[in-house]
This record gives sequence, C-alpha cells and structure tokens, in this order.
Amino acid sequence: MKNLLFIMKTLCYSIFWLFLIYGLFLLIDGTSGLIVAVILLVACYLLFSISLINEKRFISSKYDRISLLFLIIVVGLSSALFSISNYFLHTSLTHELPARVKNQYYAEALLFEKEFLFQRISFLKTLKTKSSERAVVFHEPQDTELASLALNHIRKVQLLNEKMIDVHKPVPVTIILYRNPFIFQKHLPDHSYENLHALYVPSEETIHLLVTTEMDEYHKRFLELAAHEYTHHWIVSYLAKNGKDNRHLPRWFEEGIAEYAGMNSIRKIPRFVPLNLIPFTRLDTVDDWAYENRRNSSHLPYRQSYYAIDQLIRDGKQHKIKNLLLNDEQNFYRSFEYEIGKSVLEFEVRFLRDEMREFREKRDSDGLPKSKP
Repeated sequence: MKNLLFIMKTLCYSIFWLFLIYGLFLLIDGTSGLIVAVILLVACYLLFSISLINEKRFISSKYDRISLLFLIIVVGLSSALFSISNYFLHTSLTHELPARVKNQYYAEALLFEKEFLFQRISFLKTLKTKSSERAVVFHEPQDTELASLALNHIRKVQLLNEKMIDVHKPVPVTIILYRNPFIFQKHLPDHSYENLHALYVPSEETIHLLVTTEMDEYHKRFLELAAHEYTHHWIVSYLAKNGKDNRHLPRWFEEGIAEYAGMNSIRKIPRFVPLNLIPFTRLDTVDDWAYENRRNSSHLPYRQSYYAIDQLIRDGKQHKIKNLLLNDEQNFYRSFEYEIGKSVLEFEVRFLRDEMREFREKRDSDGLPKSKP
C-alpha cells in the first residue's frame, strides 16, 4: 500500500509539473523559451548534484529521493523538448503565435497529424511574408500586391465591423494565399464544401485563400473573400473576449454577417434575385450549411443570409446584432424574437416580401415587363 501511494504521489507531481511547464512554453516566444529552458536545466542539474552530495541531509527518505530524481528528469526532459518545439514553431511560422494556436499545432503533431504539420511548415517556408499589427500574409512572390491589398483592406473591415457591431481589436490573423488548388485543398481541414475558395480555421486563427485568375483581373473579388473570412475571425475573437464562443449561433446568422461585411467592404450591393427560400431553421449547423451549398442545390444560402442581415440594418435593428451575438443564455430563435419583435418565420416573410417589391419596382423602372403581383 505504501508503494502504491508513493507511485501515485510521484505521478501526480510529475503530471502537475509537466502541464505547468507546457503552459509556460505556450505563453513565451522561441528565444525566451530557450532562455527559460537553460535556466530550468541548470536548476535541475544543481538540485540533482546537491541531492547526491548531501543526500542524507537534504532528503532523508529513500522514497523522497527517488521521487525527486524522477521529477528532475521529467522537468529537464520536458523543458528541453518544449523549448525546442517552441523555438521551431516561432522561427518557422510567425513571430506572434498565440497560446491557443500553438496548443493546436502540438495536438496535431502528437496525436494524429505530425506529418501534415511538418508539410505545412515546409510549405510556408517557401513563401514570402508581409505583416501588419492585424495580420501576417504568406504569399508567393507574384502575389506581393495582393498581400499588401489584403493588409490594407483588413483595417477597413475592422472599422466597418466596429461600426456595425462593437469596438474590438482582434488578435492578429494569419492569411495563407495559394495558387495551386491541390495544395490549397491539402492544407484545409476536412470539410463538405464544393468549389471552396476560402476558409477560416478558428483553431489555427488562419485564413486559407485560393487566388484565381479572376482575382488577378478583378481585385474586388479577392478583397470581398478576404473581408468575409476576416469577419469570421473578428466574430470568433470578439466572442472569446466576452467569454463566449459561436456554438450558440446558427450558421446562417454568422455567415450572413460575414457576407454582408465582405460586400459592404467593396461597396457592392448585389441585385436581388428571386430566391428559392429555405427556412433559416434548416441552416443551423455546419452540416446543414454544407448540404444546402452543394453544387446542385437550388438554394442560395449565402445570398439569402446576406439579405437577412441587410434587412435588419435597413430596419434600424443594427444594434440588435451585438445582442444576438452575445446572448447565449437562451435559444437563439427566442432571443431573435425578443430582440427583433417578430419570429424568424415572420422575418423571413417580411424581408422576402420587401425585396420582391423592390425587385419588381426596379424591373418596372428599367422598362422591363411588369411582374405579376
């Protein structure tokens, strides 16, 4: 029984120190990590030497000496391992890696995607970088202009989101620009979207964006996508700042905000087209969203969600968007009815009716055949 208690006590202390050191290296950069590792290793060496020279004075119990030796080994090895990994990440990727992002990289490397992680880092090393206080852009040499445009545009998007929702300065985001569709798809997590050109990965705080020939000729399409994905980053960061996440938000609401921000950032007002409307309650989850965005779908969830946010703003309900983002204490649709004054179903009918009226009026003013009521 005494031996069992000794083993359990030693394991608990070891696990505690292991996680403590791991958390420490998540919070410091590569160079600081090496300095801390050297200090810890020297401390371990001195402690070990003292325990050997004065083993009876220092620690009288044999069990305690064994426990101390085991703890010294754990602290020394973990310090060396974490410092090397930390330095490798900081020198291979950006110089500002948040703790959450580093934790994600370590989890991928240790659990299931070690080879993928090293492939990603090797790929990023072949790219050039441009950075600002809001973002770091990895890009191929021919995309230097696009990288500069993205950095400038992100500042504009941040101001627009602050005007639409609330003042907030998100943590810097990483943007990776791809030219090769195969490499682009290879670096994305599993997803169900077809013809995807951009994706924000919250766990990495990274925007993956495929640059097409259309974007070379028409920069606004590139900026619209960058603004859309950056708004996802802005929302996730804003919610985290308020101690929340986006799990309580239906997909259509968050995508609608991102789509509105993307189009508003390039001053684009899409012409309304009659929609094959799908109830918003069927666009709640990521899987629902992916299913309705499949290539042969007759629905246009992105456009429909854009019109919904546009209607809220035109109705003077812009300040309600913040309340809906932050209220996770009750079901979103109950919050929506309380904040907006009508159910989501009533709202759907309302915005579709108003948009259809404007669509008909526009057709009439253009001299086209008058639509039937």
